[in-house]
Amino acid sequence: MRTMVKPDQDADYMERVVSWNIRMLLDAQHLSQTSLGEALGVQRAAISKKISGSAAWSLTDLVKAAKHLHTTPEALMDDNLMREFGNAINKKLTKIPTATRREDDGELLRLGLNQRPSD
Repeated sequence: MRTMVKPDQDADYMERVVSWNIRMLLDAQHLSQTSLGEALGVQRAAISKKISGSAAWSLTDLVKAAKHLHTTPEALMDDNLMREFGNAINKKLTKIPTATRREDDGELLRLGLNQRPSD
């Protein structure tokens, strides 16, 4: 069963995903926000605002950014890496493995090593 989420929340989440993916790809490819701005036809400050979340990404921005970063718009909207990275950071910060659940067979929550049910 899926919890209903307001469209605004979905849009905000997707904006964060796109920004995170673009930031990671810029870093991985040793590219600057200035170079991305040139590809999109905007100033570096506009790219900074988009990445920080204070300005929205347009569909045209996604297509041009994907081309500049040698990927697809779909890849820029994929949240898998962001979620995995977030889980890895949480594990590292808390030094407690997160509980896992096998959704495919409906198994109950499986606790990590050294975790008590009250954790």
